[in-house]
Amino acid sequence: MRSVRHYALCALLVCGTILPIPFLSHRVHAEKAQDWIDSERLYSHVEQLARTARPPATETEFAAAVYVENTLRSYGYKTKLDPFSYYTYRKPTTLSLTMEEWPGQKWTVSGFTFGINGTATAEVVDAGLGRAVDFANDASRGKIALVKRGEIPFGEKVRQAAAAGAVGLIIWNDREEGWNASLGEPLDIAVPVIALSKADGTKLQKRIMDKRPVKGTVKVEGAVTTKQTSYNIMASRKPNQSDTGQVIMVSAHHDSAGLSAGANHNGSGVAALLEIARNMADKPIDTEVRFVSFGAVTSGSRGPIAYANALSAKERQAIIAAFYVEGVGSQKTELVATNPLGKENLPIQLLRAAGVSPSDKAGTRERIGAASSLGAAGIPTALVTSAGAGQATDDSIAQMDWEQMVKATKAVLSAIHKVTEQTTPAYPMGSPNGGQLRAESEALQ
Repeated sequence: MRSVRHYALCALLVCGTILPIPFLSHRVHAEKAQDWIDSERLYSHVEQLARTARPPATETEFAAAVYVENTLRSYGYKTKLDPFSYYTYRKPTTLSLTMEEWPGQKWTVSGFTFGINGTATAEVVDAGLGRAVDFANDASRGKIALVKRGEIPFGEKVRQAAAAGAVGLIIWNDREEGWNASLGEPLDIAVPVIALSKADGTKLQKRIMDKRPVKGTVKVEGAVTTKQTSYNIMASRKPNQSDTGQVIMVSAHHDSAGLSAGANHNGSGVAALLEIARNMADKPIDTEVRFVSFGAVTSGSRGPIAYANALSAKERQAIIAAFYVEGVGSQKTELVATNPLGKENLPIQLLRAAGVSPSDKAGTRERIGAASSLGAAGIPTALVTSAGAGQATDDSIAQMDWEQMVKATKAVLSAIHKVTEQTTPAYPMGSPNGGQLRAESEALQ
């Protein structure tokens, strides 16, 4: 059931600002449809979205989701508003380690995402790799356990320490390079935990092994874990008559980073998605066309991850090509397509046939991460973006290149037509790398 907030925001932020958009008449030849991209509509979508920042899990992000949903519904699509939850973490304000035996020692201390607050003062004992077997002798009960990185996840080390009755945990690095210091998620059972460098960890372990007394204090204060809720918007159109059983997908994200207006990142991608959906609303097709606008991409690609995790293996295999559109309105840049997993696949080949050059210059990790989340789920994915264009300081509508946006929208629409036209055969399924697809794409030009 839709919430009261959903409809209230719809009325205030959508229905009162956007007039219904009538359908254009049906064009017989799908290949000609790219000539009907309406730049004024693209501008209108970006302008609407960029009126305010849309940080993840906020009212303004939700309002953007409602705008996308209602626009898709105005084109005749059935839509689904899909909420998902995730956790964010604010780093501790205090993170420290002190040792009675080394009163002046400066330890190289860092924290773990989702680590809990707490202060523990006790003898420090060595607990190997922090596995269940390392805690089996009960020597860590009431103590601070020192464990080495490796073999099992950090979160599991914390759980094992807590289960063994330890009051705190120190995890030291077993290599010189850094690490992604995260427990993965808030834990059901935990103790305060800090990280130590390899040099400091080795030094501390040696003193313990020499059976010299080591008493320390681990302190973690000011950390905050918060549960957030964001939304993905989904719409699809089933085939008219014959059905290949396959799905082709267009996606973007409607949130923006921080206080940015997010005109290019990613109002441009959402506008392209909506204009493609409008063009596909009345076409004869033999392949399902699916549109997904993700939430919370700027908070760790949460939307794409939630979407991919909800798909069954059969549903993932049915998606033969996914186009993730991001930042396609950058000025003085080249429009490119990339597969973040580094392989040639069907969407890359279709975009090449539509005039977009494959490239590994895909810009920010954020954009690559969102597309990678789909690719990692076994969905052949292409990121459509502007080469080398990072997040602009002033991501306003004044900075947009509208010709670039039109070009990107035309290219993705043309690629979709290669698959969905009833005159074209179904593509081989279960072959993410494309195999024989290049020749087929070239034959359809």
